[in-house]
This record gives sequence, structure tokens and C-alpha cells, in this order.
Amino acid sequence: MPFLFSGSMPLRRKILLSNLLIVLLALVIFMVSIQRIVFNQTLERTTASSQQEVKLVKQSMETVFQSVQNFTKFVLINQDTQKLLSSDTGAGNDVAALKSIYNTLAAMLVTEPNIDSVIIESLSGNLYYTSNLTGVTRESLGIYPRAEIDAARGGAVWADSLTPAFLSGMKHKNMISVGRVIKSMEKGTPLGYIYVNIDERTLARLYHNEQNPESATLVINRYGRIISANEATRVNQPVPEESLTNWVKSVSQGTRTQRIAGDRYLVSMQSLAPYDWKVVQLVTISELTYGYWKIALLLAGFGLISILSAVLLSILFARRLTRPLSQLSEVIVEVGSGNLERRAAADSEDEVGRLGATFNEMVEHIQGLMVQVETEEKTKRMLELRLLYSQIKPHFLYNTLDTIRAMAVMSGAKDISKMLKALGEFYRISLSNGQELITVAQEQKHLESYLYIQQIRFPKLNYRIWIEPGLESCLVPTMLLQPLVENAIHHGIRGMADGGWCEITCEAETTNGQSRLCFTVRDNGKGMSEEQQRLIWSGHDSAERYSFGLRNIQDRIRLRFGGAYGISLTSEPGKGVEVKLRLPLLLQTNEQEEGTVRL
Repeated sequence: MPFLFSGSMPLRRKILLSNLLIVLLALVIFMVSIQRIVFNQTLERTTASSQQEVKLVKQSMETVFQSVQNFTKFVLINQDTQKLLSSDTGAGNDVAALKSIYNTLAAMLVTEPNIDSVIIESLSGNLYYTSNLTGVTRESLGIYPRAEIDAARGGAVWADSLTPAFLSGMKHKNMISVGRVIKSMEKGTPLGYIYVNIDERTLARLYHNEQNPESATLVINRYGRIISANEATRVNQPVPEESLTNWVKSVSQGTRTQRIAGDRYLVSMQSLAPYDWKVVQLVTISELTYGYWKIALLLAGFGLISILSAVLLSILFARRLTRPLSQLSEVIVEVGSGNLERRAAADSEDEVGRLGATFNEMVEHIQGLMVQVETEEKTKRMLELRLLYSQIKPHFLYNTLDTIRAMAVMSGAKDISKMLKALGEFYRISLSNGQELITVAQEQKHLESYLYIQQIRFPKLNYRIWIEPGLESCLVPTMLLQPLVENAIHHGIRGMADGGWCEITCEAETTNGQSRLCFTVRDNGKGMSEEQQRLIWSGHDSAERYSFGLRNIQDRIRLRFGGAYGISLTSEPGKGVEVKLRLPLLLQTNEQEEGTVRL
């Protein structure tokens, strides 16, 4: 929400909107959480109840099926049935036995109300059936799975999704039937068949739910067709969703949610294992959420009251919290306009009070800095004026040295003339017209002038200057190497019988991908011990004469280029001293006369 962080919005409004958003977010999370908790609890209870109800339906159906199977056994062992079927030749049957078998069939309907009708078929094709059937012929019995019945050898075989051509009670009915072979009690040979039919509507009454008419209970066979349902229109229809069919076939029992025809259902299932059927109950999720509107309205009312309370409290607290900040803001604006005498209120110990006290200290510090800057500006102008006067003196010195040199030439003192020329070059490069950076070539000429003068003092002094080609135009600070060479002569090789030797080199090196200039000043003098080296860098008085020049150069380099550059010194007694000086590789540009350089 970028508008909350807009710089143009007052802080009080930001706090108010932030509080409202926090309260609103908390209420939304609370309401959604409560809704989900209630829904999940309801779903869990409904799932358990639905599973239990399906289990009861399963048990009721198993009881009915077992009872019907027991009645078929009673017919099998009935003596009149055995006698009638054993002597059945198609004509001249025993009248008494025939009357007995019809009475037995009638008794089955009375004793077991779930049985709709019974048919007995002899091997010769004679049919005996209950009186409520009409139009029974041998051809109409083709709906029964005769091959499976024969293969069962007297066992019960259940058949579903039957719509026989004959009438029952003068109506066409959907039947669920059990059939078995009737065998001779004496010989064990087949005598005929018995078919017991159950009206699908009679079976549906077992699971018809008056309290929840919107729920659907289905009995599904192994082919995924509905063989019984509390809604007659569903019978002999396929299961409406293929994914539901696959799930029913793959598990023996369970519960899941399923979307069917745009609605979500809670599906509970139990298996009728001996018959390879599944009992499935469908309950719409919308039924579970019935009554949620009352909870939603209650939560909405609670949320509205909370938001109004939050608005009032936010206005009150925002005004109280932002008043000190508003006052501090007014003081800051006034100080920014130039009134440095104004001070902020700092009478509290909280963050605003500490901020005000710190602001007052800052204003006082600014006042002090302004006085200091004014004083420094005056001092700077005085120093600039002195510098203008002091620049006259070097020019006077150059002119005087040139005059003396001319007189020496006229007098024939060529050595004095050369020495004066070297001295003039030395001072001219040392002062460098006020420039801080000179080229390596100029630094080399500066060293040559200095060493020429020293050779006049110490005729046996030997030296060598070597610059790596291509580095002559690199820039270095003025008066950089001369103090190092002076230390090498006066503290290292001075007084040696052979005059001593000093070497100055300059080369480029690369460290961590960065190019550097490395100057090396090396002599073969008396060298130094580790203790003497430690005293040099510690600034001890005993090493002051030698260390002053080194520390001066070290400070100049690090102040200008940083701690990655500077001087390193190595020495052993009797083996001379080697000083390495490292600088960044600065190349001279076309604008060097204006003091610009590039890396």
C-alpha cells in the first residue's frame, strides 16, 4: 500500500490509516479462521454421522439378503418341492404336492415382506410362481444368469439391474434377485431352479431419510451402474462422475468430497463385499453450510463495532502521539529559515523528547561551526596573502643562483657553475610552482641534481637510477624519493672507505588485479637491526633523525592515497637497507597542467 508511505500525507493520517488496516486485517483473519473452524468441525461431525448411517444401511441390506437366502434354502429342502420336481414329466403332476408348493411360495411372501415374488423352474420347463406374477414364460426367465447359477452348484447367485418382461402386481418393476440350483436330496442331481425377486423400491425404503431428503443413497454394482437409489429416476443409470466411479471401484470404504454437476458433495461409502456392491451416500456441502449466514452476520456486526471503536481510539491516540512531533516540526522549519535561537521542547523522556534534546544540541553545534568557519575563512585569507608574498622569494633565489652561475662561468669556475646549476634545478623541481604532483621523469631529474651535489661532497659515492620504460609520464607527489636517498647516504654508506653504493629503481607491479608503482631505494651500508627498525616506526627519540623523513613520507602517502600504499623497510646488520615505496599508478593526461589526473 504505497499511499501509506506517501511523503505528502500527514503523519497523523498515516497512523490512523495504519491502525484501521491492522484492525481490518486482524478481523478478516479472525472471521475467516472462525468460519473455517466451524466448517471443519461440522464437516467432521457430518462425515462421522454419514459414515455411520451408511454402515447401518449396509448392515440392514446384509440382513435382508441373508434372510432371503435362508428362505431359498427352506424351499430347497421342502419335501413337496423335491417330490414334485423329481416326478416332473410335464403332465399328471401330484395335485397334493402342487398345492403344497404353491402354499409354500405364498408363505414366503407373508413371512418375509422384503420378497416380492418367487419362481421355481423345473428341468423340463414347468414353471411354478407366486400368484402376484403375470405373464411369466420360460423365455422371460432369460434375464437370470443361468450359467453363473449352474457354476455355483447350489450356491446363491445375486443378480442386479433386472427389469423382467413379466408383471408383478400388474406393474413392471426393477428387481434384485437371487437364484440357485435345486438339487435332489437323495442323488444330488439338479432338479430345477429357484429365483427370488426383491423389489428395488422395497429395498430403497431401508435407507430413505425423511430428516434429510436432499441427501442421496446409492447402491452401485461392480460395473459402476446404480442398482438401487432413494430416487427411482437414478436406478439403472451410470454414476454421474467418472472420477467418483474410479474411486468407488478402487477402495472398499472411505469418505471424500466430490464435485458433481457443479455442486460439491460429501461422499461416504461402504462395501457389500459378498455381493460386490457399494453403498454410497451423497450429502451436499451447501447443507453443511446452512445457517452460516447467521454466524456471518454476527461476525460482521462484531467487526463493524470493532472498526468504529478502532477509528475513535485511533483518532484520539494519533492526535496525542503526533502533537509533540508537530511542534518539533514547526521548530525545525523555523530553524531552517535561519532562526538559530529557537529551541525545541525536550521535557519528556520518550523518543520525541530525546529527539528534541538532540536537535537542540545539533543547533548549538551548528552555531559553533558557523563561528569556526567564519574564523577559518579569515585565517585562510591571511594565509593566501602570505603565500602570495612568499612566492616572490623562490623567484629571487632562482635569479640569484643564475647570476652567481654566470659569474662563475665568466671566471672559468666550471665545477662551481655545474654545482650551482644542479642546485637551481633541485630547488626548482622541489617547489614545482606549487604543484603537488610531478612526473616520474621530473622526480628522476630531481634525484640526479641532488646526487650530483652529493658526489661533489663524497667523490667516491656510486649510484644508479633505473626507470622501467613507459613509466616516465606517471605522476608522483613532489619530494618523495630525495629523503629516502638522503637517509641512505648519511645513515648508511657515509664514511665507507669505498664510498658506498646506492640504487634507485622504479617498476610497475600488479596486486589483486590493481597496477601499482614500486620505487626501491637500496644501499650497501651498515644496515639496521630489528630493534632499530622497531624504534623507527615507534617514533622513539633515538631514531628521530632517521625516522622523521620516513614517517613524513608515510603520512603523506596514506593521507593522500589510503592505507593500502606506503613504505616497507627490510634490513640486516652489515647488509644495507632496502626501502620499497608503493603508490597507485597515476597516468598524466592532456589536462595535467590544470592539475587533473586519471587512474
